[in-house]
Amino acid sequence: MFPRERIGPALAAVLEGLKLARRELEGSAEDSLRRRWVPVGLIAALQAALSGYESAAPEDACDPSQPEHLAPIALLLRRARSQDYLNLPERLELSGHTMRDIDAVIDARNRVLHALGEGEEPPANAAFRSVLRVVRYACLDHPAFPVAQHAVMLALIRDEISALGRALGQSG
Repeated sequence: MFPRERIGPALAAVLEGLKLARRELEGSAEDSLRRRWVPVGLIAALQAALSGYESAAPEDACDPSQPEHLAPIALLLRRARSQDYLNLPERLELSGHTMRDIDAVIDARNRVLHALGEGEEPPANAAFRSVLRVVRYACLDHPAFPVAQHAVMLALIRDEISALGRALGQSG
């Protein structure tokens, strides 16, 4: 799939990941176990957001060992932070704190998907907000793709990010 053909599906995957995260976060008010699924949605959204940039060659967003799958999040993050792949302002510049938050959410996602650490608490809302900020940065603030042809999808993503941000609140 060529980069321009990948952007639309990547944005659709971002939106679905955000919807999952928000639905499970809101549902956790009545069933606390649903909160475990928030990292799954957030990391899916982050992975998709980091895979949909115009200058990406097909191998830049694919898993080297399984080309039909997206690259692992760690590889996509490394590429999004590298001047070899993106220039400023599209290139991510993340603090150590933000990287630790992202790593905590990735670890929580992996525990859920691989049924590890059943009783462990998911990360705090602050870590979720860090991931959400990176998704916003990649999709809305400094997208590395032409936005005009994706205006509707980007508006839906903006709405979902706002709603999820409100659900996460300002503390936690």
